[in-house]
Amino acid sequence: MQAFIISDQEYQNEEFTRLHDLVSHYLSEKGMPVEETRIAKDDLAFCKGCFGCWVKKPGECVINDAMAQINQNFIKSDLTVYLCPVVFGQFSANIKNALDRWIPNILPFFEIRPDGSTMHPARYSVYPRQLMIGYGKNLSPEDTGLFLDITAKHRRNVDVLIYQGNDFEITRALAQIEPKKVGDLL
Repeated sequence: MQAFIISDQEYQNEEFTRLHDLVSHYLSEKGMPVEETRIAKDDLAFCKGCFGCWVKKPGECVINDAMAQINQNFIKSDLTVYLCPVVFGQFSANIKNALDRWIPNILPFFEIRPDGSTMHPARYSVYPRQLMIGYGKNLSPEDTGLFLDITAKHRRNVDVLIYQGNDFEITRALAQIEPKKVGDLL
């Protein structure tokens, strides 16, 4: 089993350090080797919306930057953990950019979900389980609620947690998540 941690280099504060150490230690105790990427603002270009990842190089972004390695690490992992600073109830800009650039991993078609919304179908038959852990100092209930709501609405196969310094709660939640590949529901 392989784990992959993605974090934002710009938000390496005390909460991040505690959360990172806790998650890394937990995964190591479970015998999972960990690949890690810390994204800085100059590491990734923004998606051009050119559809090159669907038309010119299916499954690969045409932009030559760190995202190619991030997507490879993502696909080969069994569990991908995003350590996401919560900024005004949203992901930070660097994490959002990485999530936007994830598009080569899906197909260019649309499908209708049970709630009537649309999304792109999966390119692959299995994906790693995804865990988004939002963190921040003194997050308001509105910020945490918005982060949880938006993340859950945009991905069907993701677990979402909020970390505000309670190590026990995060450790307990991690123990309930089976770190293995999941089906093609995104």
